[in-house]
Amino acid sequence: MPKITAQIPEEIYLNINEEIKLGIFADPSEAVVSALTKAYARKSRSFLKWLVKKEGITEAEMLKELEKMRK
Repeated sequence: MPKITAQIPEEIYLNINEEIKLGIFADPSEAVVSALTKAYARKSRSFLKWLVKKEGITEAEMLKELEKMRK
């Protein structure tokens, strides 16, 4: 996995270290990957909701399309 370097606010840094101490995450990298994954998932859901509304797609149409994809 590629490595990056980023500066983060002190409060976030302290929160990450606290979660590591509590055993929620093994290390800072795991915490950051988890946060980024959740953020991108939320962004994707927001975009999908916007697109559905913009295009006037119904829930039934979307479910039908998902069924086609699963086959």
